[in-house]
Amino acid sequence: MSFAGGFPVGLSVDWHAPNTISIPDAYLKNWLLDTGSLTERVQSLCHQFSLTLLGQQTITPHQNELSLLNRDAEQAFQVREVLLCGNNTPWVFARSVIPQQMVEAELANLGQQPLGKRLFNDARFVRSAFQLCKLCSSSMGYSKAQTLWGRRSLFTLNNQKMIVAEVFLPDAPVYDSRYHYEI
Repeated sequence: MSFAGGFPVGLSVDWHAPNTISIPDAYLKNWLLDTGSLTERVQSLCHQFSLTLLGQQTITPHQNELSLLNRDAEQAFQVREVLLCGNNTPWVFARSVIPQQMVEAELANLGQQPLGKRLFNDARFVRSAFQLCKLCSSSMGYSKAQTLWGRRSLFTLNNQKMIVAEVFLPDAPVYDSRYHYEI
């Protein structure tokens, strides 16, 4: 997994229920399990917010994604990968696996618009519980080895499910004690 390698970056990692994984501090736990809009939270902590679209196209999801969706590889899905940036620095890598029908009906023409803006402004989307992951920053192309944390959940609309997964990158406020006053 590397941004330098282009789209898709991917996110083939092991996911765990929050109660089965040790989260090192309350501030990190607050970020990982916050059910509000991550986009809005990031925007609130920076002077300049931007979204970089790495890519969006029809791709077969990872097996762990298909299992979570209870689907097989025959159904068409679009994978969308973006970076959420605060003050021109990537803070979050996000990967969404969206049924083609949902893209056409509800989520067409996202472009540079955050997916969260649509999801959290439409009460019809229902979010599941989170799953969490840990991975090494070097697997995402960073030279300094650091443990990164991620989360994913399902959003359901009209019996269609999509996955939204987010990994907090090394410069994200989640790892910076200067932001701990927030909770």
